[in-house]
Amino acid sequence: MAENTTFSFYYPITVRYGDLDPQGHVNNAVYMTYLESARLGYYEATGIWDSKSGAKTGMVVAHVDIDYLVPIYFGQSIQVGVRMERIGNKSLTLAFQIESVPEEKPLARGRSVMVAYDNNAEASQTFPEDWRRKITQFEEQE
Repeated sequence: MAENTTFSFYYPITVRYGDLDPQGHVNNAVYMTYLESARLGYYEATGIWDSKSGAKTGMVVAHVDIDYLVPIYFGQSIQVGVRMERIGNKSLTLAFQIESVPEEKPLARGRSVMVAYDNNAEASQTFPEDWRRKITQFEEQE
């Protein structure tokens, strides 16, 4: 999963004491919160969502795969790399990697499948062409 380590977007994370489990490392469920923060940052960076608008993102999580590679500890500097892997008719697949900073050592990696969603109709929708264009342009900037 997400073995290509080139990412178009990086989101810095501060490990909080409250993120830890009784073993003293970041709880596995918290990784999903880190991913969510990075995903929203990616949406903003690509221009498909503005956090200040009050609007919903228009996407829901359909599937997540995550491989936990190395424990993350309090005080460790980390970041989440995100890139578009595929845009389908109704979905967006994002590859991600949580890594140490500045070493860029992989700590966890995986994929999330996001489905374009009409909140009013409470149903999936065709992936908007405007989003497709913005994401593609963002990914080609490298």
